[in-house]
Amino acid sequence: MATQMPIPPDFNRFIDPIEDEDKDEERESIVELLSDQQDEDFEEQADGSAIINLADKTKTPDEDPDFYENMAESYNSLELNKIASKYLDIIEKDKEAREERDKQYEEGLRRTGLGNDAPGGASFNGASRVVHPVMAEACVDFSARAIKELFPADGPVKTKIIGEVTEEKTEKAERKRDYMNWQLTEQIEEYRDELEQLLTQQPLGGSQYMKMWYDDRRRRPCVEFVPIDNIYLPFATANFYTASRVTEVNDITQDEFELRVDNGMYIDIDVFKASQEPEQTKPQKANDKIEGRQSQASNIDGVRRVFHIYTWLEMDDDKFSSGERAPYILMVDELTSETVGLYRNWEDGDDTMTKLDWLVEFKFIPWRGAYAIGLPHLIGGLSAALTGSLRALLDSAHINNTPTMIKLKGNKVSGQSLQIEPTQIAEIEAAPGVNDIRQVAMPIPFNPPSPILFELLGWLTSAAKGVVTTSEEKIADINSNAPVGTTQALIEQGAAVFSAIHSRLHTSQARMLKILGRLNRWYFDEQIKGDLVEDLKVQKSDFERNGDIIPVSDPHIFAETQRYAQVQTLAARAQANPDLYNRLAVEKRILKQIKLPDINEVLPDPANVKEMNPALENVAMTLGKPVGAFPLQDHLAHIQVHLDYMRDPVYGANPIMAPMFLPQCLEHLKQHLALWYLSQVDKYASEALGRPFNVLKEQALPAGADQLLAAVAQHVHQDTEETFKEVTPIIKQAIDAIKQLSGGAPPDPATQAFVQTSMAETQRLTAKDQTDAQLKAAEMQQRDQQFVLKTKTDMAKNTENNLTQERIKSAELTRDAASLQHEQIQTAIAAQNDVQQTLGAQNGGRSNQLT
Repeated sequence: MATQMPIPPDFNRFIDPIEDEDKDEERESIVELLSDQQDEDFEEQADGSAIINLADKTKTPDEDPDFYENMAESYNSLELNKIASKYLDIIEKDKEAREERDKQYEEGLRRTGLGNDAPGGASFNGASRVVHPVMAEACVDFSARAIKELFPADGPVKTKIIGEVTEEKTEKAERKRDYMNWQLTEQIEEYRDELEQLLTQQPLGGSQYMKMWYDDRRRRPCVEFVPIDNIYLPFATANFYTASRVTEVNDITQDEFELRVDNGMYIDIDVFKASQEPEQTKPQKANDKIEGRQSQASNIDGVRRVFHIYTWLEMDDDKFSSGERAPYILMVDELTSETVGLYRNWEDGDDTMTKLDWLVEFKFIPWRGAYAIGLPHLIGGLSAALTGSLRALLDSAHINNTPTMIKLKGNKVSGQSLQIEPTQIAEIEAAPGVNDIRQVAMPIPFNPPSPILFELLGWLTSAAKGVVTTSEEKIADINSNAPVGTTQALIEQGAAVFSAIHSRLHTSQARMLKILGRLNRWYFDEQIKGDLVEDLKVQKSDFERNGDIIPVSDPHIFAETQRYAQVQTLAARAQANPDLYNRLAVEKRILKQIKLPDINEVLPDPANVKEMNPALENVAMTLGKPVGAFPLQDHLAHIQVHLDYMRDPVYGANPIMAPMFLPQCLEHLKQHLALWYLSQVDKYASEALGRPFNVLKEQALPAGADQLLAAVAQHVHQDTEETFKEVTPIIKQAIDAIKQLSGGAPPDPATQAFVQTSMAETQRLTAKDQTDAQLKAAEMQQRDQQFVLKTKTDMAKNTENNLTQERIKSAELTRDAASLQHEQIQTAIAAQNDVQQTLGAQNGGRSNQLT
């Protein structure tokens, strides 16, 4: 940014000025120019120079309403009706010349299959009516990709400043950008909807149109999508913008017609309500089938047709054109054949009478003539073949799964017809002598679905999609480690068609923005503005020149894969050559390309700083925030405040602040020193020349300027030695302190003393903290010892009690065991006695028997 240094009223030294005769003559010529151009606008600068506005003096509708009035109100009605009758005959011929074009557009709409009337296929009962989706899919895919690039969420407008970038130019362009983005996203609420309709129809029609105008009733610009079947061009024309006439068909209701009369757009004529709707075009009929609409014969809304003809006329009675061939807009009502409007179609004050644009053409694929070609021309035959192949396959499968038979004449079947349900057994009567049912009826053999036809269907699909699709599918199969150049090449090769189309869309969008800028220049003060717009401080004069406003879309980027490939390439090159790239600029470019919102929040720009007072700068540097020096500041005062803060042991020299503060402060001091040097050079050089030298401005120096600066440098050197003799040692100590804090080389004794003094308070506090910690540790240790002793005592008592209880239990167990053993012995003795008695009795019995 070119900013001038202030010129002090006093100077310490004087240098003889350099005589520059060429500059004196230049100044005299400028004075003469200013005196001759008293009526021209010019802005005087602080240094005595001036910016002269030599632009053409065009006038807006509020400055010269007579020029922009409806000439039909004051012009001879008989002459106007003759002109209207002539042009109605011409329009009929232009309409006949493009009938075949309407058929092509209609066929494209029908080929989408959305209206259930796609041509082709068999006609038997139950025949398939399915349509291959290649045409509809291409339209939807094209529209989705295009709208994302042309109309992002933040708005479709961005800035581009040509020439020297100044703060004034930047602020002006940004105000216009924000205002126009608000217009296109909120004020003109129909803009996105109309644009999306255009983009879905553009592949089918080849050329589509968008109209923009200012609505006095709504007090804002309005837009409308105009399909190609509502635009008539002469047969001989080769370009839309250079055509001798362009006819726009307006089918409006009776209510809208009366509103236009009330607003003054049309003159008030004796009209009657239309009893029948105007004749529909073939594409319009096909579209009504898709939307499920049906025209009403009663025409209850009174729809009528008005032609807006953008043409060239020779009006002898027009004082502004003086009978020369000039552009006009002629508006003719078809029912009455009367002229309802006639407007001059150039700006007041434009001696060239350049035609103004109100309609913008969006081309798909340009061809030899004025009309572009679309998908019906490119893949219409392939689409028909795809639909026919798909229907043939489905019909073949349907026939093979549906019984079709023939039977012998004379055989009877009970009932009029025989419908057999699954698991049902039915009987039929055969002729005499017929025993085999196969002799009564025979199924007709049909060929099954052909595998060759199925393969052909796949080939046709690939061929059709290869014309309109991008290389997304190919990129998905690429290895992630593939070179970025390979990916970029595949993208450009696979999407060459879409790339060219997107570039044309970008150009058309730029034309729309030019029209909007002109409407803002004409009607800015009359427009309704929201509360948000008031904070922008935008004004009518901002739109005098609109070359700094362009579409946000990039004509070279048409897909996300291409954007990511470019980002990958940039990141790889920056990593390979870090010394050649601005790291911050690279990161911002990457984040911007991937459309990350609020980039400045996640990646702040250190150079984008605001001017602060020196105390606030000290705090900002302490907290690690960026600061900057500015040319008009008092550099010596700033340096003094920063040095005082740096030497303070509580602030800048504090070990908890110094690591963050000192490096930034030294960088900031470097800025102030450099700007102070420039201000001193400017001071001496300006006095020597007798006018401001403007040392900060890049300009061609007069002869002898190098010798002047050499002399100035010696005086500045003397001032520097005297002014900063005490500053240099402090800076050196700060540098050594940074090295010590970062573990670098030991500083000299003076720096060591500086550091020790600044750290004394910190060491004292550290020692106190250590003492307190030791006392607390001793108290904890004593409490732990007491706890351990108490625990041991309790454990000893518990152990003694446990031993006593165990002895008692052991004695009881011993006594019980002795008693049990005694009982067992007694039981054994008794059992033995019983056995002996039994054996004795048996022995006595045997003895008696033997006896």
